[in-house]
Amino acid sequence: MNEPSDATTRPGRDDGTGPSPPDGQPDFGPSGYLPDRAAQRARKIVLRAPLGIQWVIASLVAGVVVAIAGVWFLVASGGPPPEPWVAAGEVAALDAAVHDPQLDALLVTTGGRIRAFADADDVGYCADSNRLEAADGRVWSLTGRGLGGAASLEEHPTLVQDGVVYVDPSRTRPGPTPSDEPAEPGC
Repeated sequence: MNEPSDATTRPGRDDGTGPSPPDGQPDFGPSGYLPDRAAQRARKIVLRAPLGIQWVIASLVAGVVVAIAGVWFLVASGGPPPEPWVAAGEVAALDAAVHDPQLDALLVTTGGRIRAFADADDVGYCADSNRLEAADGRVWSLTGRGLGGAASLEEHPTLVQDGVVYVDPSRTRPGPTPSDEPAEPGC
């Protein structure tokens, strides 16, 4: 007569679920990390997908493609900016403030950053006050902020690359909010 094969008739664990593990091994999974059923599935997945030489070749090809793209990017990004940027001159050759007739802008190289102010034909730099001043007595800070009631100067975007100043004369940004701080011309 055949005995039924249920969990209560199998020898092994006290709970009747299977054979007891050898001493010192965990009582679940083949290596102690996964239950038996999940461990068998994981083994099947690994055994079904052996990694061959094609994976080595694919990784080398991907590495070469990334290296070529990186070199191309570095070479292409080293040139001057495209239109509408215009070269205004070498940084070392520019004075503290220079009118550029080609750009119709005032280039100011003092104050920590090179700025190009639009419509500033009658404005110049005063070294005594370290400000921008006009002949009619209007005064601006080096950032273009109007002082003493003067309207602030609009600014063209500037860019320095490889020691050359580039200006985009097609765009202007509004200047900072004017200040009512009284300002006397120094020059």
